[in-house]
Amino acid sequence: MNTLSARYPQLLLNLPFVTLTELPTPLDRAEELGEQLGLDVLWIKRDDLSAPIYGGNKVRKLEYVFADAMAQGCDAVVTFGAVGSNHVLATSIYARQLGLGCYGVLTKQPMTPYIANTLRYHLSLGTHIVPTHYHGSLEAAERIVAAHPTGPERVYSLTWGGSSWRGTVGFVNAAFELADQLKHAEAPDRIYVACGTMGTAVGLAIGLRLAQLPTEVVAVQVVPYPAVIETGMKELFAETISHLHAIDNEIPLLDDPMQNLTLRTEFLGDGYAERTPECIEAVDLINATEGLHLETTYTGKGLAALVADARSGKLKGKQVAFWNTYNSRPYPKAVATVDTSGLPAELQRYLEPGGG
Repeated sequence: MNTLSARYPQLLLNLPFVTLTELPTPLDRAEELGEQLGLDVLWIKRDDLSAPIYGGNKVRKLEYVFADAMAQGCDAVVTFGAVGSNHVLATSIYARQLGLGCYGVLTKQPMTPYIANTLRYHLSLGTHIVPTHYHGSLEAAERIVAAHPTGPERVYSLTWGGSSWRGTVGFVNAAFELADQLKHAEAPDRIYVACGTMGTAVGLAIGLRLAQLPTEVVAVQVVPYPAVIETGMKELFAETISHLHAIDNEIPLLDDPMQNLTLRTEFLGDGYAERTPECIEAVDLINATEGLHLETTYTGKGLAALVADARSGKLKGKQVAFWNTYNSRPYPKAVATVDTSGLPAELQRYLEPGGG
């Protein structure tokens, strides 16, 4: 379902798009969690169910990014992320579905419970894994592209998190989807969402304004400065709305990117994938009340901000939504028995209990 293109038909004609998701994702009332937090209304947007194979927020972005890659005649993609990156895994899963090869440039991170199986999943997919350090990522990608067997022009580069302007459009569309679901309900005053590469939060902020919903996006920082910064949000906002306006001039050139977008930095803790007590508590709380499983790298920190604001009284009398960006689809059973001997030596430690 592409409600954005239904509103602006020129996008359907002139902005490449490939369907990977099953939309709309559910918009559920979290009554028990809302009651515990003293909230009149708490919604959960279930993007963990965005696609049948592998859900989460990345798939919405990939629908636009992969379409552009295919339109350019590419036969492979290269992208970036930490070792346990959901984005890199989602990219590989859907690249294979579309008949594209995938290179994953992976950088180290603190150990989390899911890294080992994520790496095994990559091996089962045939992802070309290239370990490097963060500051060497672009150079590693350049070497990959130069050596690609069918020529460098056939490798499409996806930015971190898929948060190019094209990827961001996936969440402009998501805001229109939410507007359709709220036709018989009042729009939330705030949406809380984990913010890594900014595309999800910026896309929602643009889409909510275009859909004329008076909702603030609370973007909760989950990666260190300068990967998430207000300047970067403003630049991505301006680039995305500029491209959309160029494709369909009925889309207004919105100004003041932070009008309905707030960056919250105080829930990051010691860094990327470093667990905080508030995050752990939030993950346990939503599991106990709503039966939802979050993780402590992204979504747990996003929910921790909502919980803290509710308990401090900042959300009294407000309607609130939490956008669940995590994948809840199970990994294939075969992942557990995949041959791991082909994993680069630098990453073997992540397969060990307590490794990393």
